[in-house]
Amino acid sequence: MKKIVMVIIAVFAVSIANAQDFCLGGSLGFWNNNSADKTTLSITPDIGYSLSSKWYLGIGIGYQYTKHEDLKINSFTLNPYARYSYFTAGKVRLFMDGTFGLSNDKPTGRKSETAWQVGVKPGMIIGLTDRFSLAAHFGFLGYRDTDSDINALGEKGWGLDLSGNSLSFVFFYSF
Repeated sequence: MKKIVMVIIAVFAVSIANAQDFCLGGSLGFWNNNSADKTTLSITPDIGYSLSSKWYLGIGIGYQYTKHEDLKINSFTLNPYARYSYFTAGKVRLFMDGTFGLSNDKPTGRKSETAWQVGVKPGMIIGLTDRFSLAAHFGFLGYRDTDSDINALGEKGWGLDLSGNSLSFVFFYSF
């Protein structure tokens, strides 16, 4: 049985090593607001696959820790998305992500709460080298539903969010 598992792992590793369509990346965030006694730390690894020069499928799996006054919240997020690139000029590419996000938020001393969102996020990718790139998202147009006021996805409701809070950066490595 060990030999079969090792052969499967070896075949998978060789196929990934020869593929140029996978991307691995992620984002890291930290914010401290002393006047509101609120601190947030987040990490979100991201992996995806290019279907063509226009279409890309990806998923971000994240963890966020929030401390607001005496309340501490541990959040886990799952954010699958489909990316459509509609404009390319040299090393710059403009895209639109169609996303569906889920969040499980566990405040200390309370039961677990959930949140979800569906919408689109516009963005831009800048190719830094042949393998490394930087993606930036700005904005969210869609709907969010949540059980609580503080969660990893944002406020309940629908609309267009063009605030500075909707700006995010993700580094990617293509292999």
